Amino acid sequence: MQVAALASGSTGNATVISTPEGTLLYDAGLPQRTIVAQCKSLGIAMTEIRAVFVSHEHTDHITSAVSLARRYQIPIIATAGTLRALKIPAGVESLVISAGQRLQFGALSILPIGVSHDAQEPVGMSLTYGGRTITIATDLGDWDDALVAACRDAELVVIESNHEREHLMQCGYSATLKQRIASRTGHLDNVQAGTFLATVAADGKSRTAWLAHLSQEANTATVAVRSVTAVLKFHKCDTKYRSIIALPRQKTIVWGPPQRSQQLELWIE
Repeated sequence: MQVAALASGSTGNATVISTPEGTLLYDAGLPQRTIVAQCKSLGIAMTEIRAVFVSHEHTDHITSAVSLARRYQIPIIATAGTLRALKIPAGVESLVISAGQRLQFGALSILPIGVSHDAQEPVGMSLTYGGRTITIATDLGDWDDALVAACRDAELVVIESNHEREHLMQCGYSATLKQRIASRTGHLDNVQAGTFLATVAADGKSRTAWLAHLSQEANTATVAVRSVTAVLKFHKCDTKYRSIIALPRQKTIVWGPPQRSQQLELWIE
C-alpha cells in the first residue's frame, strides 16, 4: 500500500491511496489539473482511480471532486449529508456511506469514522489492505474513543494538528473565526493532536504520524512537531512513533512502497 499526501491545509487537501486492489482519492481540494499532474508524477493514471472519497463539503476538500468524477467517470463516496451539500449533478455516480458502516473495495476495507466538525456529516477514514491499516482524520475539533480505536491498528495515522493555541489567539483572524477554529466543531490544536497520539500509543505499538491541515497563520511545521513531540514525551510514549512529519501545504509526501491497481467491484457490508 502506498499513501501520498498531495496537499494539506486550508488552501487544499488531497491524498492518494494505492493498492493492488484499487486506487482511492481521499478528498479533492486542488484544481483538477494539479491532481492529474501530481498523480502522473507518482505513476498513477486517472483511469486507475476507482473512487473519490469526500470527507466533507468544505471548499478546500472538494474543489475538483465533481469535475474529476464527471470527466473520468469516477464515483464519489460520501455521507448523505455531504452529498446533499455537494449537490451532485446528473451523470455523476455517487455512493452513500455512513460512519461505522464498513465498505469493501475488493480486498480493500474502508471504515468511515464520524468526526466533530462544523459540516453536514463529516467523516474520517480507516483503510485496511493486506493486514496493513492507515487512518486519516482531519477537520475535527474533538476526538472520541471510536477514532482512537480506528487508529489502534494503523501503521500510519494522519491527524489534524491545525494550530498552536497561543499563535491562534495572537494572529490576525477575527474573534469569530478564532472562536470557531478553537471550538469542539472546529480544528485540533497541537496539544490536542499530541494528546490524541499519546492515547493511541497506549497500545504499545510502533507507528508513523503525519500532522495535517496546519494553519498558515497560526502554526508552522517546526512548532507543530515540537509541540506534539513534547506532549508525547510528557506521556512517555514518543518512542512509539517511528517518525512524526508535519505535512506541507503543497508538496507530495509518500508513505509505503508503490503498488499497481486493478478494477474491482465496490460494495458495502
